[in-house]
Amino acid sequence: MSVRSFVKTVIAGWHVVAVSIALSMATAFGITSLITPVYESRTQMFVSTSGSSTVSDTYVGNLFVGQAVSSYAGLVTNEALASKVIADLALDLTPAELIEKVTTSSSPDTVVFDIVATDTSPELARDIANTMATELSALVAELNAPGDGEPPSVALKMYSQAEASDAPISPNTRAYFVGGAAVGLLIGTALVFARHRSNGTGH
Repeated sequence: MSVRSFVKTVIAGWHVVAVSIALSMATAFGITSLITPVYESRTQMFVSTSGSSTVSDTYVGNLFVGQAVSSYAGLVTNEALASKVIADLALDLTPAELIEKVTTSSSPDTVVFDIVATDTSPELARDIANTMATELSALVAELNAPGDGEPPSVALKMYSQAEASDAPISPNTRAYFVGGAAVGLLIGTALVFARHRSNGTGH
C-alpha cells in the first residue's frame, strides 16, 4: 500500500481513530486518578569555611569543603538525625520510614547540595525538608565545634528554604495522556485497516 493510500484509508476511518484516542485518554485519566499524588520539596544547603588568612589556607579550605559536601549530604540518612526530625514534627513514622522520604542531590565541584523530601502531602514534604536542614546544620555545627569558644571552621547553612509544591511529581498526568493518545492512535489505525481488509478493499 502506498503512503497516499495509507493516509486516505486513515482519513476515511477518522471517526474510529478519534473514538479510540478518546477512550484511551479516558483510560489514562482513570489510571492517574487512582494513583495517590506525590509531592517534592527542596531545601538548598551551603557549605562555607571561616578563618582562612592566606591563599594556601583558602585553597585547603576549598578542598575540604568539596569533600565535606558529600559527607554532610550523607548524614541525611542518619537514623539519629531522622529521629530528631520525627520528634520536631511529631510524625508517626520510624526513622527508617522517614529516611525513605528524603534524598540529597548535588553537582561536582560545588559547595551546595539539596535536601529533597517527598510525601503525599505537599506541606509535609516542605516541613520535612526544612526541618531536616535545620537539624543537619545543628549537627554539623556540633561536630565542627573547636571547643575553645571560637566559631567552627566549617559551617553548613540553609541557602534557600523549601516551599510547598502545587504540582505533584507523580503521577505524570501529561505523560499518561500523551501515552494514552499514542496508544489510541495505534489501536484506532489498526481497527481501520482491519475493517478495510475485511471489506475486501485492501488490495
